[in-house]
Amino acid sequence: MSRNCTNFDADFIATVIREALGTPVQVVSLLTPLDGRYQITATDAGVYLSVWAPAYGGEPVRKAAVIQDLMSRNCTNFDADFIATVIREAIGSPVQIVGYLPPVDGHYQITATDAGVYLSIWAPANGGAPVARSAVIQELARRNFVNYDRDFIARVIKEAIGSPVLIVNSFSSAQPVQNVRVKVGLDHLEARVDVTRSPDAPAVTVTQLMDELKAAGVVYGIDEAVLETLAQAGSGANVVCARGTAACNGEDAQLKYHIDPDSQGRPVEMEDGRVDFKEINSFLCVQEGQLLVEKVPATPGTPGMDVFGSPIPPRAGRDRRLPVGKNVVNVDDWRLYAAIDGHLNIFLDKRINVIPIIVIDGDVDYATGNIEFKGSVIVRGSVQPDFVVKAGCNLEVYGTISGGMVEATNIIIRKGIQGMNRSIIKARERLVANFIENATVYADQDVIVNDAILNSSVFAGMRVMVEGRRGLVRGGRISAGEVIRASTVGNQSGVNTELEVSVNPFLKEELLSLRKEIKKSEALYEELKLSVSYIRSQGADQLSREKRERYQKHEADYHALTERLEEMRQRAAGIEELLNTLKPGRIRISGFIYPGTKVALGSLTKVLSQPLQFISFYAQGGEIKFSSLR
Repeated sequence: MSRNCTNFDADFIATVIREALGTPVQVVSLLTPLDGRYQITATDAGVYLSVWAPAYGGEPVRKAAVIQDLMSRNCTNFDADFIATVIREAIGSPVQIVGYLPPVDGHYQITATDAGVYLSIWAPANGGAPVARSAVIQELARRNFVNYDRDFIARVIKEAIGSPVLIVNSFSSAQPVQNVRVKVGLDHLEARVDVTRSPDAPAVTVTQLMDELKAAGVVYGIDEAVLETLAQAGSGANVVCARGTAACNGEDAQLKYHIDPDSQGRPVEMEDGRVDFKEINSFLCVQEGQLLVEKVPATPGTPGMDVFGSPIPPRAGRDRRLPVGKNVVNVDDWRLYAAIDGHLNIFLDKRINVIPIIVIDGDVDYATGNIEFKGSVIVRGSVQPDFVVKAGCNLEVYGTISGGMVEATNIIIRKGIQGMNRSIIKARERLVANFIENATVYADQDVIVNDAILNSSVFAGMRVMVEGRRGLVRGGRISAGEVIRASTVGNQSGVNTELEVSVNPFLKEELLSLRKEIKKSEALYEELKLSVSYIRSQGADQLSREKRERYQKHEADYHALTERLEEMRQRAAGIEELLNTLKPGRIRISGFIYPGTKVALGSLTKVLSQPLQFISFYAQGGEIKFSSLR
């Protein structure tokens, strides 16, 4: 402050002091801020976006500006979230954001003057079909043009220069010819007229044109002004003279959620991509009588009319069922209300259930024993060594997991995990913790850590993010299916640390195991179903005591297996959906990554021999490459 330097980051200065590298580190930039910039390039293969990052405190590229630019170029088939990712990564090289452009067929025009007949050919684009020679020759014959060279016409079509080429020096007909041809599109929404005549033939009249249209059955949407212009011109090709009215299809029914299912168990993400660990949406708790979902009904649509005067019925919008589950009230198939106080849970088949929550006011220890519950669990203390907590929905632990075993859908540990080299944590969706130490963690989607991951094995189906206070990863193995983000990796002593971005092998193994178990259970299900049906048909009351007990056991096994099959199918569908939505892998380090760290992207590996800072690793051309984040 005594040197009038004010544009500095106090947290970054604290990091420099803590690392104490002994080499100069820039803390204030005196250069002029440079804003980020972008470039949109369109080729036959598609549309590409290049984004360059800002420098010296400049403003980054705004997603809204890129989308507005794309819309002005009539590019609409793009993914706004993927564009945001390209802007955030800002690698400075083209990234395809729109697929192949629509094909454009080649077309032609035949023009007759006193000097002769001219043919203009335009080449196709984006893989469209070229002009067919047979179509040109058929058109010449229909217009009574002769004395042309077929091979020369083929050459003109091949060159496709887009300007008139003389193909007939002069033309004549044996007698004055006047020809009017009406063409109606396959959808009956457009009628076109071709008018040709020899020089000695009389001009066509509006009455003649109207008669030809009526003879072809065209009675609706006729544009008399176009017919008058065509009669004055004397000839014309492909002139649109009548248009129908297309039907407007109805809109499908929509579900309007009065809660946000996607916010469950996810910290609030700020504009710069960081997460606020002070604001965590632990569970979606609802109260009895609270409105959950209402249906916006489908619309019938508006009918149209074709050029023949026949009505075109619209396609009515499709109805949509309300996602009725357990402990909800369906009012007139219109609205869903919570029937009890509890926790909202949405299964893979989109059924909404309200499930009560278990709250444990202290630790999970000898006073409580192991906990296994189909709903959600809140532990206000800690999970002590060798105790197990399994929740069918979500789990929130206010203290720590100290050598305990935990399994749930979403897991939030407010303090952290002290694994003692024996804790195994499994989250069917995502896990949020302050720190992870000497533990093994699995999550089908995300692992989000505020402070540090130390000497642990962490496996996430999508993302591992360590970007809080220290954002430190040191020792152990970190594996994610899509991206790993951290502030500091390894240390100056070269501790062995592995960062891997690839498809989670444990998920693939679980999916294969589930498929085998489902197939085996389905066979057993059919056997039990036949057995129960047969005994019911014989009359259970007439059975002996021994047979009646066997029947009761079969019936209990049948109902239990039905529920187990449904759970396995939902789990398999969730894994398949996750594996199919993964994006190309990245590793982003916002601070230092030290030697001794092993980086793996898919089958590619790289062991760092020197420290790097502010770096992003990605796979390209069969090797691991990196670019600066600044």
